[in-house]
Amino acid sequence: MKRVTFLGLCLLLVFLASGYPRVVAAQATKITQIKGSTSIVAGSENPIPLTVTISYNTVPGYQLIVGILDANMSSQRIVPGIVISSTDPCVNQPEPAALCAIALRAASGVEVIRFQIGGIFGGRRGPGVWDLNVTSALLDAKGNLVAGSANSALFQVTLTPLVLTVDLPAGVTASINGIQQAPGPASVEVAMGQSNITIPQLVQLNGSSRLSFDHWSDGYPTAARNIIVTNTTTLQAIYVTQNLLTLVGSQGNSTSGLYDANTTATYSANQYQPMSGPLATLGARLSFEGWYENGQLLTNSPTGTISMDKPHTLTAVWQPDYTIPAATLGIIIAAVIVIFLILRRKKPTTRRRKRSRRKHS
Repeated sequence: MKRVTFLGLCLLLVFLASGYPRVVAAQATKITQIKGSTSIVAGSENPIPLTVTISYNTVPGYQLIVGILDANMSSQRIVPGIVISSTDPCVNQPEPAALCAIALRAASGVEVIRFQIGGIFGGRRGPGVWDLNVTSALLDAKGNLVAGSANSALFQVTLTPLVLTVDLPAGVTASINGIQQAPGPASVEVAMGQSNITIPQLVQLNGSSRLSFDHWSDGYPTAARNIIVTNTTTLQAIYVTQNLLTLVGSQGNSTSGLYDANTTATYSANQYQPMSGPLATLGARLSFEGWYENGQLLTNSPTGTISMDKPHTLTAVWQPDYTIPAATLGIIIAAVIVIFLILRRKKPTTRRRKRSRRKHS
């Protein structure tokens, strides 16, 4: 008996599934039952089991061909998979495909064909409905199609998506599998397997506060990551709020730093600052008066701590300190007075000596 090539069988089934005209014939096939999983997880590596029962009526030695085509494709193709049959075995299957050619030993009977399709063999993986076109037909001893012997039936498998939820603070945006999501928590349907998540390391809330990524709820340390999704999954991105502490000096100079919310920040200033001007040469300086926030005195101490529950701006205030110049001037004045008194006492003594000399002369 002439054998039809594997490629020829594929093309023939596609041709039949596309609407080959059918006529009532004595030789025919009939798909009496299709049993299998009607719903699986999208992206699962497990093949989909499908059992097709076909009755036939023909001439002994003819071939029964049975295949499953992907009806979702504009140009239908045999879906990938493997197949076994009974009572007569499949022949002519050189590569994994849902296609079976059976050399029939009886004029009529029933064949049970067991397919394993999709999963690790390939085919559709994303969520949705997979429309499968199960097609059968007879070939004569020369490999020609027996007119009117074709039969087909549609079978649907729902590829159920898994839901991946990324729990984010309001205003933070995630990219999941390359698709930018709306700000805040996001839930997307994904197939089983690897998904990619990217979120920002830093998110500026305003001029004095920001969010800093710390870790994921499962302990993963970096903002960008891949995850193998095997079930509906929720991941929370843990962000820490950071607030700005600004320290302003009375001369307008300032320093600032960011601190995690609810931690304690330490600030300090010099007790004394240099002063410009002539009195500076006499020791005049600026003496620390206190730290102020919004015009309110926080402390007179140069050093203090503050809870960073919110942004803070602290202003250090110094006042002129003339203690040293005053003391210096006091010493100078006292010295001048002393010298003056000493000189004043010396002058009368000198006069008296002159008078005394005159008397003796």
